[in-house]
Parts: sequence; C-alpha cells; structure tokens
Amino acid sequence: MKHNILTKIMSFVLLVLVVSSCSKKWIDSDINTNPDAPADVPMELILPTIEARLAFDVVGSNDLTRTQSMWIQQMTGIARQSQAEGAYTLRSGDVNNLWGNVYAGVLMDSKQLIDKAIALESPHFEGVGYILTAVTLGIATDNWNDIPWTDALQGDANLTPAFDSQEAIYGVIQDYLSKGITALSSSTSVFSLSGDIIFEGDTQKWIEAAYALKARYAIHLSKRDNNAYSEALNHLGNAFTSNSGNMYYSYGSGDVNNANPLYLFMQDRGDIRVSFQITDLLTTLGDPRLPMFATPISDTMEVNGDTYLPGSYVGAPAGQPLDNASSPGPGIASSNSKTPFITYAELAFIKSEALVQTGDFNGARQALKDGLEASLNEYGVFDQGWFDMMSSEIDMYPDDELLGAIMVHKWIAMMYNSESFVDWRRTGFPTLTPNPDAATQEIPRRFPYASDPITYNPNTPDLGNEPLWQRVWWDVE
Repeated sequence: MKHNILTKIMSFVLLVLVVSSCSKKWIDSDINTNPDAPADVPMELILPTIEARLAFDVVGSNDLTRTQSMWIQQMTGIARQSQAEGAYTLRSGDVNNLWGNVYAGVLMDSKQLIDKAIALESPHFEGVGYILTAVTLGIATDNWNDIPWTDALQGDANLTPAFDSQEAIYGVIQDYLSKGITALSSSTSVFSLSGDIIFEGDTQKWIEAAYALKARYAIHLSKRDNNAYSEALNHLGNAFTSNSGNMYYSYGSGDVNNANPLYLFMQDRGDIRVSFQITDLLTTLGDPRLPMFATPISDTMEVNGDTYLPGSYVGAPAGQPLDNASSPGPGIASSNSKTPFITYAELAFIKSEALVQTGDFNGARQALKDGLEASLNEYGVFDQGWFDMMSSEIDMYPDDELLGAIMVHKWIAMMYNSESFVDWRRTGFPTLTPNPDAATQEIPRRFPYASDPITYNPNTPDLGNEPLWQRVWWDVE
C-alpha cells in the first residue's frame, strides 16, 4: 500500500506522448498535448517523492526491517511468511521488491534530482540528493555486499551493470556525504530547498545529519579499519547533539494512505509479535519504553512454564508461534510512528562504543547515559527516578563488560531498526541463540541477491546454496 503523498506527487509526473509524424499540415502539432501536465517535474515535487519512497520502501520497509528484526530477536514470526523468514528461509524472490525499490525507485530518482539540481545551479537540492543516495547505498551494500553502481542507472544503455565491491561502495558513501555537505554549505542556490519533508528546508540540519551518517558508516568498518573509531568520533564533532536534530520521515495522522509501514503490515497481515527477549528484559529492568515497544496481552497465557496475567507484556520466544503474545507497540507501529533515518540516541551509542574501543571508559559511560536519556525522551517516557537508577548501574559496569552493555542498550533503543542487524554482525552483541525451528542453527548474516538480477544480469555474484550465511566484506570472521 502506498501513501497518499506519493499518489498526489506522481499525478503531476509528465506523461510523455510519442506521436508519429504526419504530413498533413492542417493537423495541430499540439493536439495530443495535455495542458494540465507540466512539461517538466520541479525539484520540489521530486524531493518529497524520494524521501517518502526511501522511508516507506527501503529504510522502514517490511521487506527489510521486519526480516532483520526477527533475526536479531526483537520480533518473532508467528505465521506464514514471517514464521518462515524468522526460521531463516529467505529466498531471492522475497527481496525482489526491495531491490527494485532501491534501484528503479530511490537511486534513479535521486540521480535525476542531482542532475537537475546541477543543471539549474541549485546546490541545496543537489546536496540532499547526495545524502539520500548515500543512505540508500549504505542499506543496499550492508545487506547485499557487492552491488551495481559505476555502471548502474543507465537504463537501456546498460542492462547488465557490473557489481562494484563493497569496499568501493563505502568510498562512494563517504564521498557523497562529503559532496552533500559541500553543496549544502553553498551560500547561493537558484532554487531554495522547498518540498523537503524531513527537515523542511533547513540546510544546517541536513549538514549535521550528513556528518552523523559519516560517523555511522565509519564505525561500520570497525572490523576492517583500525581508524574506524577515531574517524567516527571526529565526524560526531560536527553532527547534531540532541533529539532536535533527529532525521525522521513523518507520516500523516490518521491517514491510512500515508501511514507507517509496520502499522500497515500489522493491519494487513499481522504475523509478527514482539520477541520474548525484549519483553522479558524490559520487564526485568522496569524500562518505561516497554509500553512503547509492545502491547499488553489480553488473556492469561503460559510461556516456558510461567503464567502471565492480562495486562502483562509477554513476547513470543523464537520457535514458539504464540499469536496471543504482545504485538508491536505504539512507539513503533502506530499509523503516525516516524521512520528514523538516524537519531541522536544512535550517535550517543556510537560515541560510547568508540570511546570504549579507544580506552576512555568514563567517557563511554557518560555517552551511554546520554544515549539512554535520548531514547527515553524520543519516546516521551523519560522517568528521572528510573534513569538515575540505571545511571548508577552504568557507573558500576566493569570496564571489560562495558562494550557488551553498550550494545545491549543500543539494541533496545534501536528497536525495529536495521542498524541493529549491522551492530550484531560487527560486535556479536547481544548474545543470541538461533531459532530452534531453523534447519541451519546459525543466524543469517546477509540477504540473498534478488531474483531479477540473478535472472537477467550475468554479472550477479554466485553465492552458492547457502547465501544467507555468506559474509559481507566488512564482516570479517
């Protein structure tokens, strides 16, 4: 289901009418021209289309985040496709829509925006186009490893593009973020940044978000690059420093045609539940975010020999398809729950991890507290007493256990967020036990290539019979 903004925007897109030539001069050459269709699509219409597609079809996509959230046990599949994917059955056809949304959707539209912005001397639009491209490439390569880029987006001129290495793609991501910063820093732009849904045309917020993303993609290479932590810390120095800088896509209130994708999935299929790992841990901690992430059960139920009364928050353990367990809560699955691109909570956890790895344990503890506070405020449930209690516990974490604690806290805060799958692959935290129903007792580490490139592009890498367990380049064993 698409949201209303896409319908409205795309209704303005030019319909190109191919008219055969006619020798009869009395025929008006404009007879087949629609006077209501613009001769060109303005950038202020292209930009919100890209933002909406990126949020709904890629970053918050149920084809991406739903699957990954089950693998890292934030969610549990209880029926049909979700139960199968939660047990590590994901085929090429299952990711075909995601592949198309990345390439034919966001990347192609972003290229058109950048090209148009350059032609019209509008660097602010150009800069946003670079940043949105970088985010899309990051998600694509983190899940598929090598992907087409240098030869991609050429239409009929090249239908079988070569695949660039993930190492090269990461260079493009950082380069595009730098280009975005430079373009957005321009003092002049023929067209001002209008139509922007994410930051409403605030170029400084876009610049700070670009630095935040540079920090994210720097620390992604922690297994490959000895300088990853110092580079991440350096980029954080120019990123936003509070929730006011959070990069979100916001959906309409009460409009089912412009609603959060997880909300729509639960309305349409509803075959996932919050994981028992989440509800059990947050209940034990007394974490005030629990009602944001899960709904209370309505009937008495038993899980692993324990009885839970109505009003309790009870998730489904992996391998136990309990349809009466807690569903995703209003913080992540209401109609107007925002899709996060990157938030201050994530930045604080990045800083905390980087400081641990560079030997500043006290600084890491403070950054961990900052991340926890930001997450509580993000969901509107900050409780001073509970926060003070958790802060005291954080102060007592032993140095050699601090990294694991940081990543578990981040795993909670990044509920239903694809970055959690990246973090687990990088650090091994949280410690997870594979789904007992899975034929292969090992949690997947990537997506298979989609069926379209496998079928039509001979350059698509062959991953063999077990593609889900092939590691991407930065995921060094």
